Amino acid sequence: MSQLPLIVSCERDFLIHLVAVPLDAKVSDLIAAASSLVVGAHLPDIPLSTIRVRKIDQTKALPLGATVLEAGVSAMDWVHLFFEPDTVVGPTIR
Repeated sequence: MSQLPLIVSCERDFLIHLVAVPLDAKVSDLIAAASSLVVGAHLPDIPLSTIRVRKIDQTKALPLGATVLEAGVSAMDWVHLFFEPDTVVGPTIR
């Protein structure tokens, strides 16, 4: 399976990471892979928050159940992780 390389930044972090996910990965898989590089390493856990992701040039979060390709993410796109109060069901940082 081919990998999709992405540039990832995270709210409250000054580093930019290169993350590769399988082409058939769900958006929630992307969040899990990218947040494992940041949360607990560069950022403290933020209880009662859900991590969401959006393309850097958009304000709306990508749908968790969609694949990254269905969500319109292409190779070397820049995506941004952000924390949202626990009002939606998604990957948490416990």
